[in-house]
Amino acid sequence: MRRRKKIKIGIGIVLIGIFLWQFGFFTRYNYLTAKIDICRDLPRIASYGLPSHPCGVPCIGLKEKYGFHESNIGCVVTETQIRGIDAYNSQIEKYLNERNGKDWREKYQAELDSLIKYDLLE
Repeated sequence: MRRRKKIKIGIGIVLIGIFLWQFGFFTRYNYLTAKIDICRDLPRIASYGLPSHPCGVPCIGLKEKYGFHESNIGCVVTETQIRGIDAYNSQIEKYLNERNGKDWREKYQAELDSLIKYDLLE
């Protein structure tokens, strides 16, 4: 190959790598891993920041009833990770809407609120 062609191919590979990196394809949570988790029947709803409330066994059972688990990434995340998490959660939401129906969020939140109200969380 000529030197000029090698440089063009190298620049193309670098640009594709930057594009994939910007959309979170090199992080744990992204569009592709969402599809893989759905195929494995292990969907998660990923979040970042401080956890909203402590969750015990009843809460985990409730999440399994609706077909997902929850993962908290932590407080220190990059913009790339956030874009990957948003793409991941978007695909998981579509899957859960098909699995549980369009109004599953309201039902889930009502059941979670009743667990919190009666102090059944551990």
